[in-house]
Amino acid sequence: MGLSIVGVTSEGESQTEPWVESKGARYAYAYDRGGKLQKALGVSGIPNAVLVDPSGTILWQGHPSSLTNALVEEAIKGSITTPVYEWGGSAKGIKKAFLKGNFAKALKEADKLAEDEELGTEIGVMLRKMVADRVASYEADLERGDVLKAYDGAKALASGIKGLPEEERISALLKAISKDKAHKAALKAQTKLIEISALELRRKKDCDESIKQLEKLMKGFEGTRTGDLIGEVLKSVQVKKGKMAR
Repeated sequence: MGLSIVGVTSEGESQTEPWVESKGARYAYAYDRGGKLQKALGVSGIPNAVLVDPSGTILWQGHPSSLTNALVEEAIKGSITTPVYEWGGSAKGIKKAFLKGNFAKALKEADKLAEDEELGTEIGVMLRKMVADRVASYEADLERGDVLKAYDGAKALASGIKGLPEEERISALLKAISKDKAHKAALKAQTKLIEISALELRRKKDCDESIKQLEKLMKGFEGTRTGDLIGEVLKSVQVKKGKMAR
């Protein structure tokens, strides 16, 4: 399906390994000693899940039971179905270029391999679909008003698709954002929203300051996608403040 699951724990190997063996866990797992990742993601309760799309953008975060199949299916558009770790031997050149984000070179290597092995054809088909899906996804993001997501994704993809048919569409998307006043304003506001969202809220005073910043940021964006995003964060901060009050 293109979905990879990675479990992360702050516990040590002596606690984790027996649990993995007893439960028969069959997914990758990693250690977050010191809780650096937990702090970076603002995780306040366990269990917590984070859904990341193929561009590396966090689309959803919360209790695993609240994650729906629909959200997962939407998030994995543009992903690959054959794990990269299976691209060994004659395909290692493709793997190296792919992991560097150089999709144009990876496709060139795949087409070369396809002359001798079916694996090259299979990987080439996956890569072309992945690039096309990503571009379409970023265009849809911009249309929906998720300007920051569209901009970050397109900017990250641009250098890796030089010479491919999708290069022109990505260039047009980035140009549209840079030339349109409304898009530029939304990009600035959504970037600021990320900064505010990352602030630690340990006291009611912190919540009050965050609410003040969010209400100021909201001005001029009422009724827009940017306003909706700000409103979601504002509501979560207000809820957190309410819990502190109790």
